[in-house]
Amino acid sequence: MYFCAVRSFLLTAVAAFLIINICVANAYAVWSTDPTVNTAISTAAGDQNSPTIVTDNSGGAIITWHDYRSGNYDIYAQRINANGNVLWTTDGVAISTAAGDQNSPTIVTDNNGGAIITWYDYRSGNYDIYAQRINASGVVQWTADGVPISTAANSQERPAIVSDGSGGAIVTWYDYRSGTYSDIYAQRIDANGNVLWTTNGMAISTAANNQYYPQIVSDGSGGAIITWHDYRSGNYDIYAQRINANGNVLWTTDGVAISTAAGDQNSPTIVTDNNGGAIITWYDYRSGNYDIYAQRINASGVVQWTADGVPISTAANSQERPAIVSDGSGGAIVTWYDYRSGTYSDIYAQRIDANGNVLWTTNGMAISTAANNQYYPQIVSDGSGGAIITWEDYRSGNWDIYGQRIDANGNVLWT
Repeated sequence: MYFCAVRSFLLTAVAAFLIINICVANAYAVWSTDPTVNTAISTAAGDQNSPTIVTDNSGGAIITWHDYRSGNYDIYAQRINANGNVLWTTDGVAISTAAGDQNSPTIVTDNNGGAIITWYDYRSGNYDIYAQRINASGVVQWTADGVPISTAANSQERPAIVSDGSGGAIVTWYDYRSGTYSDIYAQRIDANGNVLWTTNGMAISTAANNQYYPQIVSDGSGGAIITWHDYRSGNYDIYAQRINANGNVLWTTDGVAISTAAGDQNSPTIVTDNNGGAIITWYDYRSGNYDIYAQRINASGVVQWTADGVPISTAANSQERPAIVSDGSGGAIVTWYDYRSGTYSDIYAQRIDANGNVLWTTNGMAISTAANNQYYPQIVSDGSGGAIITWEDYRSGNWDIYGQRIDANGNVLWT
């Protein structure tokens, strides 16, 4: 009798153990190992486009996108944890479903498990800049459909955003309030959704002709460094400006020249140098083909490397659309797509140190030279001095997503 009772207890315990472990295994096995089967963030009606992503500071991520399920573009977001479980409302939480289109959201952590999202918004009949905060539980924190960052005359477009280090954010954009030409403006918003600087933003550059597509990085002191491409000279050049936490611009009026070389310099991207300054990279037509260049600027607005920038790659044919990440040692790793092989583009990368010395093979290490085209790489630190790079890839005859890791010495580590 005693034996039967013990045996029954043990069988029940084993069954419970197996059930618990199966449930736990299922909870921890949401990510597929099959690259043709992936985790759905939103499969709502209509199109979902232009996702951007930020860490949730717990091993997962918050993703935002613009979404056509309603017949206009709106902004939605979703959180996914480290195990691949989506945590918020199926198909995402509405960030803004205001009248007209809301486009091209960008996102930054709020340093409390949630995020701040900004976008440009047509509810008024011109594009304006709006923002919204969402907490870790998927609850929006500010005014329904977002807080206005700038509703100045004419259109404001293509915002970029960075954390202010205090739970808020600094947003920058290009702005047509002056009439024909676009300028660069910025605004700071706190954790409670209050804008802190001049109504409709502080002028970063109102130089002659057009200033476009600003990019932004923290200066490590509650302010930011902003870079853009600039047509004041009749060719596109690269400029930068620093703004402090109080909204005061700190460098030369209308920005410091990063490169004014012959031909056009386009589409700068920026990363902190971890010393109050920044490293900026762009693609550059001074040679008659597009090449990749970079420049470092210190906290005082003084360029640190060769005038007009250090060549990252000047290989045959064109190299375009660089992306950049800190190497954790005061330098950076840059990746781009590259036509050196002839008809098709490949993915390459190069590391540059704090003194402007390139550290890997001349003109960069091959990340992918697969058949057909590889385009638009994006890059993130691997936390060990190297990087993980992902890109769009046509090797199969359809656009797929691939990734590769490269270490601090320029060795590729995966397939």
